[in-house]
Amino acid sequence: MSQLEVVAQRVLTPLILGKSGTIALEDQAVIVMWAQKTALTAMLISSEEQRSAGYGLPLSVYKVFHQCRDRMRPLDASRFWVGRHEGMTRGSAVHVTPLAVRIPGIPEPDVPQGYAITLLLGALVLHGLFFTPSTLEVGVTMDLGMPQLWPSDVPVQWPEGQPCTEASFLRLAAGKMLQSTFEPVEIRAWTPATSLPQSAFVDGKVRVPALCREHSVFYPIALFEEVYRGRFYAFVTGCECPRSYLIHTESDGVHFKAVGAAEGISQMYKDLAGELRSGVGVGVGAGTEVLVAPGGHLCLPTGCFTDYRSRAPRGPLRLRLRPDVTLTAPSAADHLV
Repeated sequence: MSQLEVVAQRVLTPLILGKSGTIALEDQAVIVMWAQKTALTAMLISSEEQRSAGYGLPLSVYKVFHQCRDRMRPLDASRFWVGRHEGMTRGSAVHVTPLAVRIPGIPEPDVPQGYAITLLLGALVLHGLFFTPSTLEVGVTMDLGMPQLWPSDVPVQWPEGQPCTEASFLRLAAGKMLQSTFEPVEIRAWTPATSLPQSAFVDGKVRVPALCREHSVFYPIALFEEVYRGRFYAFVTGCECPRSYLIHTESDGVHFKAVGAAEGISQMYKDLAGELRSGVGVGVGAGTEVLVAPGGHLCLPTGCFTDYRSRAPRGPLRLRLRPDVTLTAPSAADHLV
């Protein structure tokens, strides 16, 4: 076990379980490095194509982080806060949202200029950001008033500040609680990765604009209804480009996790943790399933396996019921209507 893991386990385990504690000054840099390493590892799902288009983390970030290991310090131009999560459910999640430094009168950049990182671990929330390049760094505050973990020159008591609730967590993870201390500069989510047109109901299915911005993908309304039951799924589908997409349903919408060739995306899906459900028709009780045709084309709730592009019948594959752990890529692109 690496030094990062040893320190993280010792310091964070009581906080994850909801026990009050103190993060000593000498442990703070290591904890932030561990949080950044966890996020960077989660984002390895991004393909070269995604990185070149601004989705996923650029390889340069991984190279710089590797250099940081020698001095045991987080990435330059980083800020991190630590807080408490309160809610009916306490799972674990990793969210990475690309950011842009916005100045009135200057167009939005073609690539992200920073990334917000949010880790949810039981009762513990770690939230921070880093700028790329570091020369773009501006002063930043966080709306919930959580104690700043990095940079800091004092021990940090936990819990302090306003708790993060289930309602506020999605805003936090989307970077919407970060405020620049230098007017008129603003820190906002990078629009190309976070703002696509809304989905719509079409012929008993939900139509979602694809990341290519030229086509749409579809999934059954049954999956939309499952969100309100607290059940979330992962599936693979594609568009006419041709591109394949790995998609997760979340409480705030469907999130595009990866884009690329069908073979690679299918392997990512197979590697996911989760329960494969048996039967047909999500939303009709335990032990049920919506099936997915080869290539990721979803069947209708009636059980007719259909390629929505060609309408050609295909054989079924299973849809995976996800556990509570979510790895949300910065290409979270659609909100349920």
